[in-house]
Amino acid sequence: MRIKTAVNHRPPGVLRCAAALALAPLLAFADLEVRPKEMGASIDFGQIKSGQLGGESARNQVLTRTGVYLTGSGVYDKKLDIRVTVGGLFWYPLPEFATPERIVRFGPGVGQAQAIWSFGDPAAPSSKLRLGLFSDKYNPDAKNLGEYLYRSGTYPGALWTGGWSYLNSASYMAEGAAWNIPTLDGRLTHDFTLFMERDIEPTNDLSPGYMVTYQPTAAFEIGAGVVWSHAISLNSDRLAPQDRKNAYDKNTKLPLSLAERAKPGYAATDPAIVEATVPDPVNGGTMPNPLLGQPVPGRTSDVVYVTRDQNGVPNDQLGYYTFRGFKTMARASLDIGALLGIGSIGPDDFKLYGEIALLGVQDQPYYYDHKSERMPIMAGINIPTFGLLNSLSAEVEYHKSRFQNSVGLLYDRELPLPLASEAEDPLAYTDSAVAAHAGSFAKDDWHWSVNAQRKLTEGVTLSAQVASDHLRHFGSEVKPTSSPATIRPQDWYYVLRLEFGLF
Repeated sequence: MRIKTAVNHRPPGVLRCAAALALAPLLAFADLEVRPKEMGASIDFGQIKSGQLGGESARNQVLTRTGVYLTGSGVYDKKLDIRVTVGGLFWYPLPEFATPERIVRFGPGVGQAQAIWSFGDPAAPSSKLRLGLFSDKYNPDAKNLGEYLYRSGTYPGALWTGGWSYLNSASYMAEGAAWNIPTLDGRLTHDFTLFMERDIEPTNDLSPGYMVTYQPTAAFEIGAGVVWSHAISLNSDRLAPQDRKNAYDKNTKLPLSLAERAKPGYAATDPAIVEATVPDPVNGGTMPNPLLGQPVPGRTSDVVYVTRDQNGVPNDQLGYYTFRGFKTMARASLDIGALLGIGSIGPDDFKLYGEIALLGVQDQPYYYDHKSERMPIMAGINIPTFGLLNSLSAEVEYHKSRFQNSVGLLYDRELPLPLASEAEDPLAYTDSAVAAHAGSFAKDDWHWSVNAQRKLTEGVTLSAQVASDHLRHFGSEVKPTSSPATIRPQDWYYVLRLEFGLF
């Protein structure tokens, strides 16, 4: 995931004066309630016990981060809720062996900057509208896996977990608007969203979404949603790049090979296409055409004479992959403790839950021609500990796909392809190649995660996570690694977090 930060160096007094002037009209007529400040810090420590970073072994790689935050909030007229969180993170670029500087980095950031307006009666609002930067979580049960609708790609359907936070991060940092409308006394809720794409390339496009949640009883809940990725773009040319690296042959429905990508692809009748040989006027017979490789008069300097073989598949016979598309999601949960009426088990302590998504409803040739390969499935369980822990959960995920969960070409060349680099042969994933190497293509189908939390005392919490998930780390260029550190089910890491909170 990408994080962009900016530091304002104006003196604090100037900022306070500017804020006072901006809020003066509201303060003059509004009933203002300022909440106490919230301050906190977290310390993470763990290890990648088995895995890879940058294509090299990351066995026993130490993981450590320290975060701090400060939250200020208030309510105007009991209807407008303003919340702002600022903080920072001390972190180390990984992998260590590829990092030029072995030095801790600090990144300031904004955790939230949102306004929430409650319509109707503030005690029981008819709807709520959120604007700004905020954490959006539609699956309340997901601890690490799942939450596919917003934090996963479409084409390619790259899966993510974590990011700048190893734990408690199964949510999406949204930038935009969300409108929540409860109906049927809160049993049926509707959520309309319009978020800016800010994590997965191409950024800055707007993606509208809709979710519905139904809870007929206290023990059972279902939900579903859809997002139209990159529906509104101010630069739509980025969505389907007219690049031969991003092309497929409309006749064969196959992407261009590495050799074909480098060919010009002039139209079949283009005068730049000439014969390989011409008659030899001196010695008789034929000789190589002297025009080959020479610039074509009246054309740009990169247009040179070529043979039909050198020309390759004409560009007018090509189709291009696109980022734009629909993602859908469905989820359900069953609170077994509430269903059986077990008094010694608290709400959500003994619960089954799951989620399934289709990352890209419309098929595209070759890379995206099997819907089953674009459907991650997550199942989880909350395990009762009868007071020993505040929570304990286990999650497992199945995602069958020929392609690795890579974002290499996505970030390096902004292409909607599930490949690690330009050098990777796209035709290595044909049906015959997959059949010949079935074992290697199934190595990353399964992932898992175990999470636990214990409140030690007021304001102090200890959390733990052991997982083989989709966590990507950040290098010195603050860019995520192409593939997750834990690709195979036997790859795993653990992280402990100690949190301190002051209110």
